[in-house]
Amino acid sequence: MASSQSTPYSHLIVGSGVFGASTAYHLSKTRPEASIALIDRSASYPCELAASHDFNKIVRADYGNEFYCRLALEAREAWVNEEMYKPFFHQSGMVVLDDTGLGKKIIENYESLKAYSESVIVGVDELKSRYDGLFEGADYKGVDEIFINPLSGWAEAKTAVRKVIEAAIDNGVKYISGDVDKLLFGDSGACIGVQTSSGDILAQKVILATGAGTAKLLADSAPDRPSLQSEDRITAAAVVTGVVRLDPTSIYSKAPNFIHSVGEVQGEVLALTKDGVLKFCVDVSFKNTSLHKASGQWISAPPDNPSQSQQDVPQSLKDECSRVVKGIYGKRLEDHAFESFRICWDGITPNQDFIISDHPRCKNLYAAIGGSFHGWKFLPIIGKYVVDMLDGTLEKDLVRRWAWDREQTGSAHETIVPKRELKDLL
Repeated sequence: MASSQSTPYSHLIVGSGVFGASTAYHLSKTRPEASIALIDRSASYPCELAASHDFNKIVRADYGNEFYCRLALEAREAWVNEEMYKPFFHQSGMVVLDDTGLGKKIIENYESLKAYSESVIVGVDELKSRYDGLFEGADYKGVDEIFINPLSGWAEAKTAVRKVIEAAIDNGVKYISGDVDKLLFGDSGACIGVQTSSGDILAQKVILATGAGTAKLLADSAPDRPSLQSEDRITAAAVVTGVVRLDPTSIYSKAPNFIHSVGEVQGEVLALTKDGVLKFCVDVSFKNTSLHKASGQWISAPPDNPSQSQQDVPQSLKDECSRVVKGIYGKRLEDHAFESFRICWDGITPNQDFIISDHPRCKNLYAAIGGSFHGWKFLPIIGKYVVDMLDGTLEKDLVRRWAWDREQTGSAHETIVPKRELKDLL
């Protein structure tokens, strides 16, 4: 458990998800003499409430945004070739149904970046002739062009993050189990550590990797300091996932990741895991806004209970999962019931760019947040950029793109921005 200490850590990372784990690992590699601590609420890691604590996550470089295409190609290289990551990566391929010309834009990005690609654009009939006819009974109404990338895949989520944290611990990082109630500030207003139920933890630099909990933590910590608040920079948003359990040797073992963004389907399914998990996700997010009385702000945050009500999924969202199943597989899975559902929270920024920045109005406070439902795949590399930010060596264009204060132009994953409230779905 956490306890008060008089000698500050050089770095205290709050949150053991993708950003926190990767930052701890890369810091431990580049600064072996530093005293680094990683804190999260659970004794195990990654925390069960985190978006990172999942069966699997998509690993792809298939972006219409050229910057994230390039960044994801760098990450994919690590997933495929580096010893720590490649045991967790599975090259299942990727199918994208879209009516905005996204597939052609992705291929143009690969060509512009001179990246090797086996991506193609096919028609509906061609798709249905592939994968042993797995999708032949589906009705892809309104779909003209389909993007397929055989090189994309998925990774084992929680086990990969756990491996990175274990590597950081092996390098000297201390993992601390404890609930962070507030940030601590010195007389000058600079951040000097965190307050937990078990005592204060002091640090020379505090790095928030707090995802969906960022806005509430800042509001709880300094309700009388408007300049410290996140405001609209990051919003807690959620999507619902549902799991169907199948025979891992069935025809579904040949299935790719599949994103269907046409019409009302708006969802995805990940390739079947080795233990038979077929995970569906509804790509229409929602938020949970309420008044934070102490600061007077309206803030979206996960439900304030120990489980964040992640398993309390309303029927309307379960029905949306069923809609995704039917949209992708047609009648093929209509007799299979969902084994479980989960509401998964993440921090999303207005244009889905990450925030990797110092806090310009609070000395010694830094942020590595804003995964925006597409950040997980960058686990192998994102901490390297956080370390560059801490060192003041981050490339100027990245400083601007990921700054705390910035123009919210462009978009990396616009359709996932929340436009509805959880209370309206209950």
